[in-house]
Amino acid sequence: MKTCLLAIAVLFLSLMTQAQDVVKLFHDDTMVDSVIYSNKITTIVINKVDLVNYFKTMDSILFSNCYDPKSFRNIQFAHLTNQDVENHFKAAKAWLYDSTHTEYNFNADKFTLFWTQGEGILLPYIEDMMSQLLVDGRLAVVENATKIRVPQYSIFYEYIGGGEYKIYKLPNGKIIFRESNFYLEQLAKS
Repeated sequence: MKTCLLAIAVLFLSLMTQAQDVVKLFHDDTMVDSVIYSNKITTIVINKVDLVNYFKTMDSILFSNCYDPKSFRNIQFAHLTNQDVENHFKAAKAWLYDSTHTEYNFNADKFTLFWTQGEGILLPYIEDMMSQLLVDGRLAVVENATKIRVPQYSIFYEYIGGGEYKIYKLPNGKIIFRESNFYLEQLAKS
């Protein structure tokens, strides 16, 4: 019986080590204009060019999909109508392309209304593209406790309701970003 349990434990541990990827970040000198996304653990610096490119791509995708809310992975869009998606996207795009707005600082720990009339209108789009930027390693991650830019982080996988979601963690195990918090409807038992 002990050998059976030991074999199961070894099998489980080997599967867990396979379900981890390491992303090494490279210094990017082109980050002149940046977007700051912070939470309790980290501050993530995103190149504004990546955000602009995301909006250009989504503009084409949304237009061809008639502004279907399913074009986004972020759960905040799931309950919107096509007209609501079009209105919100155009308002966010106008905010992004307005040259008077130069500072982009977002704090994920503060509550931001979806239909806000400020820079917060961009937050759902940043959270929608965050996972791809983390996979590509095209951003800078600074741990808040040490104020040091991390050279790498790990990607773990969790399986919820038949879907695979990524968890991005620092080498010390602290979570940078968890997809299931943004891409999955959070259910509460009442």
